[in-house]
Amino acid sequence: MPLVFDDRQLLAPGIQDATLEEIDRHFARFQKTDKRIKLFDSLRAFLGEIARAFIGCQVIIDGSFVMPCVDEPGDIDLILVLPADIDLSGDFKPHQYNLVSARRVKTEFKFDCRTVNAGSAAEQEWIEFFSQVDVKWCRQFGLPADSKKGLVRVLP
Repeated sequence: MPLVFDDRQLLAPGIQDATLEEIDRHFARFQKTDKRIKLFDSLRAFLGEIARAFIGCQVIIDGSFVMPCVDEPGDIDLILVLPADIDLSGDFKPHQYNLVSARRVKTEFKFDCRTVNAGSAAEQEWIEFFSQVDVKWCRQFGLPADSKKGLVRVLP
């Protein structure tokens, strides 16, 4: 199913599934600069690392990157949803830890990353938080302060 946008050109509320190719087509285009293209290249590299690490997580992308009206998003916000039975404070192999640690992901890929377990209260809280359009974008684009947008779950 293709990504659905509302009349404000924001993703319709909820979590929409998309392939990497669809994400590229909708969000990784040159606008005023090549910032979106560079962020997408980092996203592609991150997703490759996730696949090789065998963590078994879902990746949800959000933030201004999934808002085509923003010419130069600063970064990509991510929610990594790990299986419910994985202990987030448990032992990860170093290459896995580097992909679930918010600090390491920020340093290596320049993404803001939140790691949660599937079905947890934290998962729902971060989804709700990132569904809100940042107040700076609301002001810039004349949107109501309580505007919501959709998120994208990357399909394998």
